[in-house]
Order: sequence, then structure tokens, then C-alpha cells
Amino acid sequence: MPGDFDLVKERVDIVQLIGERVPLRKAGRSYSGLCPFHAEKTPSFSVDPDRRTFHCWGCSEKGDVFDWLMKIDGIDKAEALRVLADRAGVPLTGGRPPAERDREKRLLAAHETAHFYFRQALRGTPTGKAAAEYVTSRGIDEKMVEQFGVAYAPDLPDGLLGYFRKKGYADEEILSTGLVVQTERGLLDRFRDRLIVPIRDARGRIIAFGGRAMRADQRGKYINSPQTMLFNKSATLYALDAAKAEARRQSEAVIVEGYFDAIACHQAGFTNVVASMGTALTEDQYRTLDDLHLERAVVAFDGDAAGQRSAEARGKELARIVQRASLRARKGTVTARTGLGVYVTVLPPDTDPDDLARTDPPQLRGLIGAAKPVLEFVIDAIANRFDGRLESPDGRRRFLAEALPILADEHDVLTRELYLGRLSRLTGLDQETLRAQVANPVAIRPAPANVSPRTDGVRAAPERKQTTSLERYLMAQLTKFPEEAVRLDLDPADLADPDHRAIFEQLRGGLSTADLPAHLAATAATLGAYAPEPGSGADPGHEIEIVALRLREGNLRGRFIEVRAALARADGDVGGLDEEVSRLARDLEEVQRSLQRSTVLRGTEQE
Repeated sequence: MPGDFDLVKERVDIVQLIGERVPLRKAGRSYSGLCPFHAEKTPSFSVDPDRRTFHCWGCSEKGDVFDWLMKIDGIDKAEALRVLADRAGVPLTGGRPPAERDREKRLLAAHETAHFYFRQALRGTPTGKAAAEYVTSRGIDEKMVEQFGVAYAPDLPDGLLGYFRKKGYADEEILSTGLVVQTERGLLDRFRDRLIVPIRDARGRIIAFGGRAMRADQRGKYINSPQTMLFNKSATLYALDAAKAEARRQSEAVIVEGYFDAIACHQAGFTNVVASMGTALTEDQYRTLDDLHLERAVVAFDGDAAGQRSAEARGKELARIVQRASLRARKGTVTARTGLGVYVTVLPPDTDPDDLARTDPPQLRGLIGAAKPVLEFVIDAIANRFDGRLESPDGRRRFLAEALPILADEHDVLTRELYLGRLSRLTGLDQETLRAQVANPVAIRPAPANVSPRTDGVRAAPERKQTTSLERYLMAQLTKFPEEAVRLDLDPADLADPDHRAIFEQLRGGLSTADLPAHLAATAATLGAYAPEPGSGADPGHEIEIVALRLREGNLRGRFIEVRAALARADGDVGGLDEEVSRLARDLEEVQRSLQRSTVLRGTEQE
């Protein structure tokens, strides 16, 4: 689409575009201002209207209108083209169909309409004024209420629905916002008697809402809009639109859990803070921050009892997220940068970022500055559990059984070596021995908890030095019977090992093991060498189906326990967790029924 790019670049006034974010002063033929990409006191940032370019003489950032939007908003070039084409009124020859673009505009307008309704309710109803008093009691001033658009949803079954209809929206459009739900009693408002916070994308557009219950008897303390055409919770960071400029200047973003944690932090001067809305950090959110070219992302865990207990487990998940993103970047599936380091800090007992931002900002700043790299945090957390037992050989062995698999998934050689040195100092074992163990991940990975390698109707793999996991057994069988991959109802995400996922996706696409890339072919060959023969008279396809169901059952059960625990300890924004618990329970029940049917069928066939 080179024609589109040239036309849009010609139509967009770069001085006006950049001037909306950076105060500019005319300096001869060009304009100058303070660079938004690094901290400076003397302007070194220049915009040339004739060449339609910008250039910082201090940090060397430069480019055209597309580069500006990509850097300042963290979006890709195709999205920058769409944004600027809309701005300039240029119809694109490619890209999304016009009907889809019009639908998006209509949906964005509907969210603005809803926000106006909620804002009016905060100011103009008795319950809204009570909600405003609650906001004030939390120490949030009027400036922050205005900046973040805090509002209120009245306790009416169809107040917003009626307002939408009055403004000319059809029921189909209203339902597509997710703000009204279809029930047996008809259409009803999703948010009722809740403090409302608009959720904006990086460009500042309202794409969803979050609501905090105003009564103790309401189900779900926090709920969010559901996923829509505009809103993907796992890829959205609350307050990113307000935080990204300062995050770039500091080359650091701080991630807290809830909306009001983020708002309180901004009020206290921590304007590089965003909220992940109930999770520590997802892989999509990590990539969003990485696209901003930051050096550090500091995840701040709450200091309540539940947060303290879960910190190690959540730290491990953060480490896996960074490792997966790094691996995908190396394989060229995402932007190859991944220069973003993830750090972790745990707040003092019985505190959260909201508390510290209001009562002790210097302490919060110190905790953020002293945050540990995620791998160091996890290894230290494991070591703390073994405190006093690292003196004994058995204690050191058990400690390494937990710590080494984490390093086995670390793809950066230098990082892995540095932490192997740390483990060597903690245990007294030489680094070469530890390196050899990490190079043989099968030897150091225990079988999944609560999952027996022997399954109903399935002959277990022969015993070797370590028991083979269900996943490894399944992949070994699939390398031998690749045609079965097409028939399996298995999500690649059910496979923990990235190479296993890649092999499964290739086989499911109809390729044979001979068609695999070299590094995957080597892994498949190793797996196939240990694939046991099916039992006498056994149907390999049936055995593989049962193992896959067992694997999925174990994954669902683990996720169900994890999400249910998160819901139980939640004191921040946990919108959607209750819905996810219900969904996981349904999925688990369905898999168990399928497993029972398959096992009974196999037993019948063998009679």
C-alpha cells in the first residue's frame, strides 16, 4: 500500500500532530521542544514541516508521522496508517472493509455516550453523590476524578439501555457494547449501582468500563466489560494512555493490580503507573510495554496475606511469560526487540499501592527502585522456603529440583549462566554440573503434580531414570502416529514445552515429521526413540485420545484451582474472574465426561 502511505503522509500536518503531545516553539523554518523520548531540560527535539520529519539531537529518535505514532503510542505501522488515514479523511485502498471501520466508530461513539450517562449519574443522583463521597473518602481528589473520568452506574435495571435507545442506537448495537446483557427477563444493564471507571486504549479512546460494587451483597466486587470488538482484557493496560509519556521518559513502567491503585499512584506523582486489572502481567501486555522501548517493567504485588503467599507462584508465571515472549521474538513471530526486563517487588504486609501512594510515597519509590529481576525474585523465594535445609544434601537436591527447571526455560545464554552461578553459590555445586543438568531438562523436570504417568487403558511408557510426563508421552506417540494429531481436540496451549507446541501445530496442519524444521525434527526424533509400543490389540488412536484428555484435564484443574484462589483473595479489580471460574468448571466437567466415555468405550471394546 505505498500509495496510501504517501497520500496520508502528505495530508497530515506533522507539526499539528506532534504539537498535540509536545509543546513546540517556532525556531526558524522548524519547530523545537523537549523530547518526549528521554528526559531533558534543554530542547533538542526538532520538527521539520517541509521534510515532514522529526529528529531528536539528544537521543537520536527520528522519523515521519508514522514513526511518531508508532513510537509514541506503541502501535505497528499498519495501525498507524489506519489512525492517520482516519484523521486525514483518506480512504485506504487496502486494510479493513469500510463497514468494519464504520462499526468500530459507532461502537466507540456508544462508549462515549455511556460515559456521559454515567458521569451525569455521579453528579445528578443521590446515590451518585454518595458514590462521589466514597471516592473522596479514598483520598482521590477532584482533579483525578476528572482526569480518569470516574463515574457512577445507577441502580436501575435498564437505565443505560433506555438512554442508548433514546440516542438512536439499535438493540443489536447496544448488545455489541457488552454494557447491556440479554437475560430471560429481556435486556438489562450490566453495571448497576457501581462506581464506574472508563478503560481507555493507548490512544485515549474509551473501549470498556470497570465497575466497583457499592454494596457488600453485590456479586463480584469488581467487574469489567466483556471482550468485544474493541476490548481484549489480556492485551489492555489500564491508564496506559496517561502513563506512557512518563514511562518513556523514565524507561520504566510500574504495574499494579487495580484501577484505584493506579489512580492513587498518579495523584502521588507516580505517573508511569498502569494497572493489569487483576492479573500480574499477560504476554500481550508484556509485548505492549516492550513496544514502547522501555528497559524496566516493575510488577508490584500487594502485601496482604494472600498476596504474600502467592508471590512466588505469580513470579514463576511472570518468568514464563518473559521467556515465552523472548522465544517467540527469536523465532521471528513478534517484534524481535524484547529488551524489556521484568522486575518484582512485594509491598509490606497489609499494604497495597493505594495505601503507600497516599501515606508514604518515599517508601513506595524505594520499593520500586529496589525491585528484583524476576528470575532473581523467584530463585530467592524458593531459597527462602528451603531456609535452614540448604545445609543438607537432601535439601539442596530438592531446592535444585525446583530451581533448575526455571533456568532450563531461559533462552538467553548469558542470563542462564549468571543464575547458574547464583545456584552454584547457594548449593556449593560447581557450575559445570548444574549446566549439564539444565541441558537435560527431562532429567530435572518432575512429573506434573496429581497426574500419574499411567492412565486408564493406556500402557505407561517404560521406566527410565525419571518418570515420563503425560505431555512427553503424548508427543512421543504423536511422532509415531502423526495422523492422529489432526483428530485430537487439543489446544496447543495445553502443551507446556514450546517445541512440543510447534511440533503439534505442524502435525495438526498435515505435515509429517520429515517435513519439520531441523531443530524440531531433532526433538521429534528424540521423542520417537522413547515412544513405547501400544499394548497388545490396542488402538493407538484411542490411547492417544485418552492421554490428550488426561493432559487437558490436569491443565484445566490446575488453572481452575489457581483462578478460584485468585478470586478468593481478590481485593482489587478482578473483573471476569468469577466468570472464568464458571467457564473452567464447565470445561473441566466436559473433559471429564469425554474421558469417561472414552475409557468406558475402550473397556467395552476389550471385553
